[in-house]
Amino acid sequence: MCGLVLSSLLVPSGAAHAGGGAPSCPAGETPQQIPGGWICVVVVNPGTPGGSDNGGNTGGSGSTGGTPAVCNDIYTGEEVPCTDPNAGAWFPGAMNGAGCNAFMLSPQPPAGDPMWEGHDPSEGSVWGCDTDFANNGNTFFVPNGEGPTVVDPAVLAQRALGRMKLVSADAQIAPGPDFHTYINIDNWLWLPAGQWETLSLSVAAGPTRVTVTAAPTRVDWNMGNGETKQCTDAGREWKKGMGDAATTTCSYAYTSLKDPAGDKHTVSAQLVYSVTWTCSGTCLTPSGDLGEVTAPAGDTTTIEVRQRQTVVTH
Repeated sequence: MCGLVLSSLLVPSGAAHAGGGAPSCPAGETPQQIPGGWICVVVVNPGTPGGSDNGGNTGGSGSTGGTPAVCNDIYTGEEVPCTDPNAGAWFPGAMNGAGCNAFMLSPQPPAGDPMWEGHDPSEGSVWGCDTDFANNGNTFFVPNGEGPTVVDPAVLAQRALGRMKLVSADAQIAPGPDFHTYINIDNWLWLPAGQWETLSLSVAAGPTRVTVTAAPTRVDWNMGNGETKQCTDAGREWKKGMGDAATTTCSYAYTSLKDPAGDKHTVSAQLVYSVTWTCSGTCLTPSGDLGEVTAPAGDTTTIEVRQRQTVVTH
């Protein structure tokens, strides 16, 4: 199964319906609202994936990009960047019609602040030219639906993460379901080869391209007895014939029994990823961190735990 890559086009502010409603998008594309406006979205096949896991995951990094938005200076007619890494989105009506690159203030000023120009906050938002707008007075009120579309790379990153198929870890344990173990014996834990891998996916909105990377950092094991075990790698597969000198990086020992005749536990595992993103092209922010994300558990396994029998001789 191929992964999905989100490609989208910036919608000029004038394309939105009156009152800030959804814009009219080209055929085959769907409008989706993001902070600051709307984008037209089409999901496409990225082509050859970057890798796959046993669960059908693909970590492709391809994207069709999209058509950049075009902005022009209101006086000279010259094309100017629609967004700027340091100054925000081009707003042709700002600065008495001269236009400037502007940010939506975050947080917005409190109701009644002079920057609202007599408007209620429900009617729109306050923007400012350059990064020192709060101190130099270069702020202006923008009614709802009339501001420039600002594509926040963090929003694109979150959308990419939502389309990334994280690996559902298939738990493996030794001894396995066809045998048994004893209390206070270390049992090997591991994931199948290939399930511990770094995944990536790229999305684009106009001139902004974001690549999300999910790197596995640990495996959370549920041992079926109310206890958990954390391992910082996939573990080492146990193979028949390994001697007593063999070692592993991930193991767990059961220390007690509820049933003197033996307990049977269902064991599962979940991969935990550290998710970051980088932005290229026109970026309001060059990079970011989405924190830790836990993938769902995959196939479970079972283990039977018994008590060693003691033989008393006279």
